[in-house]
Amino acid sequence: MSVRESICKKTGRTVFDTYVHLRSPTVPGIRIQKFKRCKSKSEAERFEKIFIRTAAQEVRDEENRGSHWSIVLHKWEAEAKKLKRNPTTLKPIGDKSRNSTVGMLKLWTKDWMAKPCKELSIKDGKDLLLQTTNEDLRPATIRKIKTYVNLVFRYGVQEGIIEGVKNSPVHGVPFDLSDGDALPEILSVKEAAKLLLEAKVRANPWYPIWACALMTGMRSSELFALRKVNVNFDEGIIRVGESWDWENNCAKTTKAGYWRTAPIASTLKPILEEVMALDPESPFVFPRLVEWERMLQASVLREFCELIGIPSVRFHTLRACFATHLLAMGVDAATIMAIGGWSNFKTFKIYIRLAGVTERHKTEDLGRLLVPTASSVRDYISQVYQAGLVA
Repeated sequence: MSVRESICKKTGRTVFDTYVHLRSPTVPGIRIQKFKRCKSKSEAERFEKIFIRTAAQEVRDEENRGSHWSIVLHKWEAEAKKLKRNPTTLKPIGDKSRNSTVGMLKLWTKDWMAKPCKELSIKDGKDLLLQTTNEDLRPATIRKIKTYVNLVFRYGVQEGIIEGVKNSPVHGVPFDLSDGDALPEILSVKEAAKLLLEAKVRANPWYPIWACALMTGMRSSELFALRKVNVNFDEGIIRVGESWDWENNCAKTTKAGYWRTAPIASTLKPILEEVMALDPESPFVFPRLVEWERMLQASVLREFCELIGIPSVRFHTLRACFATHLLAMGVDAATIMAIGGWSNFKTFKIYIRLAGVTERHKTEDLGRLLVPTASSVRDYISQVYQAGLVA
């Protein structure tokens, strides 16, 4: 707040500028600025007093409207950085997930930033979802945006930052966000075997990595972080306790947040022994391939699959192959979930569907009834008549 004397560039006369700038002491982001150029000092001082009163009232009015969306998002981000946990659910959260949440919301809810949260309506939520569909975003991405909005809004309500409302603008908005029921990409046993055979014959450096992924169900980040001390050949097990954080270039806990044990198949053992011997000084099992360090493992696998004539799949599909093929072989779901680190059965059910373990052989008796086994056509016809299936 001040009254400043200056010279008008247009007229060359002395003028007095009144400037008032007030910030809210309780709600960051709320500020009121007022300016007026006057001919005399007394006039400028009179307007200064008026501006101070009106600016203070406008600040109070803004405070009464409640916290803006930008403030809630900023506080959620700051709390997540401090706790290393999701402030809403208190579950561990990595830098990548936190930055993804904040970045996506800053992009798609930029029109909300200057609005008080309690003034955001279902219409705002509908407009947001319509905007995302008009941009041809995948349904999975739109669901993420909706989840992130609900998450941050719920945090504001929990912390008392948002008052007067309980649900976010997208809560309960009727909207079809289904992907349909497309068949997930997968490799058959023969295709997976061809992948490894071709990779070995061609001396592809990814061969041991793909082999371990297919035979242990480990994620790319877990394989990259796997240390030699956690591979126990005597006991025939791998201790999976870390995954790699590419953003901070360091190891962190696994996605599920706990360590687990994966058995070493007899065919995998020599592969691991060979790759671990390549660099005796390295604490890690697998070499630090340039494409892997740049997080291009999915592209590398897709290109190789196309080269050898099998379905082009991403790296994470190898984990799906591990689960699906073990289920088809009769291994129970609980054991596979324990080895692969699946903590949510709802997520795992897709592999049960892919393997068809609940449906397999269930129509055998019906088939025998409809088409009885017989040594000849004459015997078959005779059985049909005897069974009274025809008059």
